[in-house]
Amino acid sequence: MSAEVGGELEAVPTRRSLFGPDYGRLAILVLTAIAIHAWLIANTAIPARDSLGYARIAVKFSDPNAGETNPHESHQRIDVIRSAEQPPGYPMAIWLTEKVLRCVTSGLSVADRSLLATQIANATAAVLLVIPMYLIGRILFGRNIGFAGAFLFQVLPVPARVTSDGLSEGLYLLAASVAIMLGVRAGRRPGIGGFVLCGLATGACYLVRPEGLLVGVAVGLVIAAAGITRSWPRDVALGRLTALCVGVAMVALPYMVLIGKLTNKTSPSVILQAWDTPPPPIWKGQPGARAPGGATPLFAAWWDPKVDEGKNRVVWAIGAVWGEMIKALHYVVGSLMLIAIFAHRRRLFVPDWGLWVMIVLCLLTLTMLVYLAARVGYISERHTVLLVMLCSIFAPASCRPLADVLHYTPLINRLIFWPKAVPGLLYCILIVWTVPYALKPMHPHREGHKHAGRWLADHMSEKDWLQDPLAWAEWYAGRTVYKTATYDGQPEYIWVVIEKGKGSPHSRLPQWDEAKRRATEAGAKPAYRWPENAPPEGPAVEVYKVKYQATP
Repeated sequence: MSAEVGGELEAVPTRRSLFGPDYGRLAILVLTAIAIHAWLIANTAIPARDSLGYARIAVKFSDPNAGETNPHESHQRIDVIRSAEQPPGYPMAIWLTEKVLRCVTSGLSVADRSLLATQIANATAAVLLVIPMYLIGRILFGRNIGFAGAFLFQVLPVPARVTSDGLSEGLYLLAASVAIMLGVRAGRRPGIGGFVLCGLATGACYLVRPEGLLVGVAVGLVIAAAGITRSWPRDVALGRLTALCVGVAMVALPYMVLIGKLTNKTSPSVILQAWDTPPPPIWKGQPGARAPGGATPLFAAWWDPKVDEGKNRVVWAIGAVWGEMIKALHYVVGSLMLIAIFAHRRRLFVPDWGLWVMIVLCLLTLTMLVYLAARVGYISERHTVLLVMLCSIFAPASCRPLADVLHYTPLINRLIFWPKAVPGLLYCILIVWTVPYALKPMHPHREGHKHAGRWLADHMSEKDWLQDPLAWAEWYAGRTVYKTATYDGQPEYIWVVIEKGKGSPHSRLPQWDEAKRRATEAGAKPAYRWPENAPPEGPAVEVYKVKYQATP
């Protein structure tokens, strides 16, 4: 007697992450994002000043020896990474974008093409951002909320404009959102692989901005909390925390070893100083000796030693962060987030560790912003964009609870004829309110600096000095494309660029007072003015040709 036992292996299909309804929503999101960012780039008079520093690093990636005066010294891209004041992620994205633009465009100078590349690299990342944002919202609240949150963030004025400028926010948020999505998913469906992937994405975020490590800290705190409360076995939680740290180290540690510290940026060193150390000047350097390599945003809250002397720095910082955050959230989105958290509060005590990743990251980001404002002495709307992104994911989840409140409110409920449409109507009102502000042209009052720089390129002698406190004209004149300008000796003439009629805090700019003094003492009419028909007090950009006089 014999028996034969046979079996057939069953092919298990790969588990799908996206389905038909997801692709349709993502298509709408991508097309909307492309339209918004293309419009803003096309209507940008001149990119933000911070873009000059990023573009300069990218140009050095393209040719590390460009602009060097010593023919005996040879530089490699690794040297550029080591010495750059910014992490390499965004400048590398600009470099690759510029290489593509070189192939598809003609007639653009290196100065124009590299600045355009800063905007396109930033905006491309912002378009791709809709995918992880949608997935985060879908994991936590469902497809419609994921769609609404990603759409809302694209049309909020501050995020839309910041991610269309020559800044690193788009790529930073893309990397951060991928790390958050993986952290939320790992919190819901924990596993070693999920936390390793989250760590890798966090490391990539750090290569764009050092504060990207906050995402890993938030996920790590959630893992620790799950272990302490015994939601997960403690040995398992320790293994998952180790996996997260290994993932971060695999990407971030080589860069840290290369530069020999956490970051080349100056802000962290200031933050880590003793608390009783007074806030430093926003800019450093000798006026008139060196053009600023980068610039701090002018749309910010500033610690003014004359006005704010005697105030508690922490109290001032809380107020400053509150003011900038409310503007970036377009005044109501933060409140909608709090309503959404309250409406879903029961999930916090299940506990839903994926939801806790979001909340812990919000609290860490808010704490960091307050500390940054207290230590450095300023805070900008730009610094709040990660918090704005997190709030945007939560905010649409408040529309249903708000609709229920309206449904049971006397008098108002009589005006509601279609209760199921109320959440969508509330959301549409919010979107319609934000879009006109988001689509305003960017920096139109700064356009004169570009024209002044091009004019100077044709009229300046190589031996002349150029004093440009706002740094744009010297870039377009070709003086600072490869490195910041330094001047030695005694020139015959100094060309001075000043801006008239703008209420921004020019007194905080290096060289501003000296440039204004030189232009005033010259006693002559400007050699160039844009626009020519502007009234005497501006707004206008003026260029003066001043005979050099040695400072006594």
